[in-house]
Amino acid sequence: MKKVLALVLAGVMAASMSVVSFAAEKVADIKFGNEKALYTYDDDHDKMDPVDGETALDANTTYYLEVVDDKETMPLDKLSKLNDVKVRTSISTGSSYISSKATSFVIKTIKEDNAKVKKAYVSFTTADKFQMEEQDIELTITLYDSNGNSTDTKDIAASVGYDESYAKPYFKVDGPVVKFEDIDDNDEIEIEFSNDDVDNVIFKVAAKGQKDLFLRMDTDVPEALEDKFPSADITAVLFAGNNKTFKKTGELTIPVDAKYIYSYEDGKLAVLEDAKYDDGKDEWTIKTNKLGNYILSDTELVAAEGEGETGTDAETNPDTGANDFVGLAVALAVVSVAGIAVAKRK
Repeated sequence: MKKVLALVLAGVMAASMSVVSFAAEKVADIKFGNEKALYTYDDDHDKMDPVDGETALDANTTYYLEVVDDKETMPLDKLSKLNDVKVRTSISTGSSYISSKATSFVIKTIKEDNAKVKKAYVSFTTADKFQMEEQDIELTITLYDSNGNSTDTKDIAASVGYDESYAKPYFKVDGPVVKFEDIDDNDEIEIEFSNDDVDNVIFKVAAKGQKDLFLRMDTDVPEALEDKFPSADITAVLFAGNNKTFKKTGELTIPVDAKYIYSYEDGKLAVLEDAKYDDGKDEWTIKTNKLGNYILSDTELVAAEGEGETGTDAETNPDTGANDFVGLAVALAVVSVAGIAVAKRK
């Protein structure tokens, strides 16, 4: 009986060792695709587009590296098949231009030969930072097993930047870095900003000699405003970037049918007193030399009582302390009179 048990235990141990050996072998087989090419994902067409040259990357963009079973013994169509594989990223240059130092495995659906298949990738995302110049990044992405043994690596040395637009008498901002190189004397140009939410926002300005600017329109309504005014129909026109000031004052036109318009800075609303509304065209116009952040609403946005945010009385004068000063002066006068009375008594 003891011999039988011993044989059974030996068999179980051998089987378990073979499972460990098989698992280790499988981990060792997980590698990056043979080309180790970087891709961006096209959601509309379910396809991966290779990045040409891998040297110039776009800011605020997710990139992918395919992960494959080198011996092709199993399709990597589920994250559970990568449980024994880890990924580590080491960034030697430009860490602040990677949105997260942690890379991750993802499964993406790809259309191949009129059929959809699922494939495994490692992804990382470049940061959305408002830099004018391209920035260098250097990183190494490593696949390794649970014992810390590397199975494959990918070195990436590239620059990260934004697409550029070149100003002409009328142009649409495609790349947020705008260059004003060939503008004639006193020529007024029209800059168009458009996206899926707000179309045909126009800024007219004389731009001769204008320095390069970072100009981009975002239209995501801040969550804080959505939470505070859930019944309001709010439109946001927010000019991103850290450099939005022109040499000359121009006219900004926002074609949104809304009764109220506010500026929005540092999380606070303020009534935009100088903005003009055209009922016939359903648009607002603003005279300015700096493209700011604007909130438009069908209802008046009134701050909760006791808060420093705005409603109709957003623009309040700062506390100058004038009343306190008057009170102090009166008190000193009383003390002075009391002092004279004491002196006379003596």
